[in-house]
Amino acid sequence: MADETQDDGPNYAEENAIRNASESLHHYDPAADTFTATFGAPVPAATVLDDERGILVRVEPQSRAVVGFTIPNFKSWYAEHYPDGGEWELDLPQVWPGGMDEAAPEE
Repeated sequence: MADETQDDGPNYAEENAIRNASESLHHYDPAADTFTATFGAPVPAATVLDDERGILVRVEPQSRAVVGFTIPNFKSWYAEHYPDGGEWELDLPQVWPGGMDEAAPEE
């Protein structure tokens, strides 16, 4: 990947996205009914409530990189957002656009 270059150098964003996808970890805790996903190696992060999506987003404060998320009350969340069942996904930004105490703006 590092040998692929743009006009100004290697494409680190693409390289990091692929690394994050391959290093993402997820876990569902049935006792707590909580789904958690972490992207890359664990790092200290702030938790931001994303009211629009109904989730908690983990944001690294310096870079504002989204490093994971948690969905409390997962069964209820899933039933509300995917009433027909099936696979689900979240479209989160790589870098958190809002303040550390506010949800991401609607796109």
